[in-house]
Amino acid sequence: MVKRFASNLFLLIMSVILTLVFAEVALRIAHIGYPSLGGKLAIFTWDPYTGVGLRPGASGWAHTEADVFVSINQGGMHDREHNLQKPPNTYRIAVLGDSFTEAFQVPVDKAFWSVLERKLDGCPALGGKKVETLNFGVSGFGTAQELEMLRHRAWQYSPDLVLLAFFTGNDIQNNNRILQQDPYRPYYIEKDGKLALDNSFLSEPGFRSRFDKAHLFLSWAVAHSRVLQVMAAAKNYWSSKNIDGVKPTEMGLDDAIYHAPTDPVWQDAWHVTDDLLISMNNEVITHGAKFLVVTLSSGIQVDPDPTQRQQLMKRLGVSDLFYPDYRVRDVAMREHIPVETLAPIFQQYAIEHGTQLHGFRGSRQGHWNEAGHELAGELIANKVCTEVLPSKPAGTLIPNVAHNSGVGLTDSQPITNKAN
Repeated sequence: MVKRFASNLFLLIMSVILTLVFAEVALRIAHIGYPSLGGKLAIFTWDPYTGVGLRPGASGWAHTEADVFVSINQGGMHDREHNLQKPPNTYRIAVLGDSFTEAFQVPVDKAFWSVLERKLDGCPALGGKKVETLNFGVSGFGTAQELEMLRHRAWQYSPDLVLLAFFTGNDIQNNNRILQQDPYRPYYIEKDGKLALDNSFLSEPGFRSRFDKAHLFLSWAVAHSRVLQVMAAAKNYWSSKNIDGVKPTEMGLDDAIYHAPTDPVWQDAWHVTDDLLISMNNEVITHGAKFLVVTLSSGIQVDPDPTQRQQLMKRLGVSDLFYPDYRVRDVAMREHIPVETLAPIFQQYAIEHGTQLHGFRGSRQGHWNEAGHELAGELIANKVCTEVLPSKPAGTLIPNVAHNSGVGLTDSQPITNKAN
């Protein structure tokens, strides 16, 4: 009886192992996998201000959409080393953002902020100064974390310009605890008509232990197993919080961003985001620096093939997918903040050139590829050289009050593109 049980158990275990091996091989042959869901934990660490940050001095292969060897400098940036003291005759640009800015998908010299630095070389408005860009981007950051990064890290380097790379794909939901479902990050909430910092993540059980050996091993395993990647992707997809009841077209994003918010939670997320932009502008003005907001793009917004985009627009009942971009632009323009809206320009460029600006290895979604970074760097450099650097009257501090209604688009002049 015992031998029969042991034999059956052995056969069961072998069957499971063979099934997993077969599934692993099949997924690899079919090029199905989500390596970005694992493998990077060793490069990250906890941070008392932003919840998470890049581990100073860490290095290794980042198995994201592409395989890139990354090195983190001693200041905790995916960048070359920078001295705290600004060199003479230098114009420093601090770049804040999420994984698009962190740019683990491309070599450092191909990232848009490196392209920006090169393209600004010789800009007449610089008066002969050398440009130095500093990359403060970290995966998963929302505007609240970027504001904290500015206050507690970036100002140490005395930047002359603060560039906020705003990813409309998920930065809004990042700023709301209910939508984000992440207890290990700071949030800002509306309190008595003003923004108040909620840093209760510091007292959350497990805040620091997320980076222990067990979690590091699991992260490594997911990065190297297609089966585990598919399981993790399925878990993320089905457990994703979507109040509008619409599953995301792109993993990690939420289609609710593409139309005006109707749910109170989304309305609150947008109001907080609007006020965070105002607070960051005030912060920059107080330090005597310049501020530029750049809204990025999602894959579906700028795919040269409009098929999927048209299907989503029909499903959502909208005429384009630029609502979040135009809303951020309108807030910036209202507060006299320089702003560059990339998505409509990217869409037109992608269609005219038949070029994919997002995705790797045949994927049409995900982060910018090298072509996307190159185009972004060129467009931002042109904006900085022709509009941001030339002397203009100083901005005005805006009282940080809560907004009771959304920012309308009726008074704006949106960039239109018939080829949606």
